[in-house]
Amino acid sequence: MGFFAMIVSMLLGILFVAIGISRRKQKGWPIILIALGIVFVLIAVYLGWPK
Repeated sequence: MGFFAMIVSMLLGILFVAIGISRRKQKGWPIILIALGIVFVLIAVYLGWPK
């Protein structure tokens, strides 16, 4: 279960960062999407870290 959560979190993080960067001309939402994407990527890295 943790492996699938890590993969989904990584994919969502990359997707949110990509959408945020592509829409950076607008105000507000792109910054939130980029920050949320970074959080998802960090969660995926934490889940993938050997314990």
